[in-house]
Amino acid sequence: MALAAAGGAAARDPKAPQQRHTKADTTLAKSLALVLSDLGPGWSRAPVLKAAPPCTSEPDESKLVQTARIDPTFVWKDKVTEIGSEVDVFRTTADAQRDWRLSTLGVMQRCLFEALHRDLKDVKIHLRSATQLPAPKLGDRNLHYRLVFELRGKSRALPVVVETIGFGVGNKTVVLHTLSPGGPLPPSVLSALDSKLAKRLADALGGI
Repeated sequence: MALAAAGGAAARDPKAPQQRHTKADTTLAKSLALVLSDLGPGWSRAPVLKAAPPCTSEPDESKLVQTARIDPTFVWKDKVTEIGSEVDVFRTTADAQRDWRLSTLGVMQRCLFEALHRDLKDVKIHLRSATQLPAPKLGDRNLHYRLVFELRGKSRALPVVVETIGFGVGNKTVVLHTLSPGGPLPPSVLSALDSKLAKRLADALGGI
């Protein structure tokens, strides 16, 4: 999860967790993640982008093993606003907890800043704030990060808000991540999606 809101996995990344996906855990991960029907009209599946270079500030997770990882992301009709859900299943609870401890606000701040500079070469980028907010108690471990950037072009400045709300139980971690111009998405939207994801995880755990 360390880079859930910072550009996702990178190609040939020596610091990324080892990917040893199993069919059972991948099926489970897909059953937990958001789907297009969760969001309603105006949303579509975001295109799959070319893998980004590794973030220079990312922690070394090369000893961890993931048995499933999916990250479906959806984009609003404005072609900017995004909502996504990352689901990570690790080989052990210890691996999941280690990943969680490494997923700090500082890491996400630095990696996001780096990704924005890489993708928006003609835009000046300023970090307005990076805040750890009270997190909804949805699992054994919970977090809520909000980062606000200002993107300044030739004629105007635009604030962009990135939010990461994560929770985990055992060897499973679920993350809701959003990107929205102008301001944060309404709390009611985030709460509804969080509750949906938490219920899916609780139902899955009840059936194990």
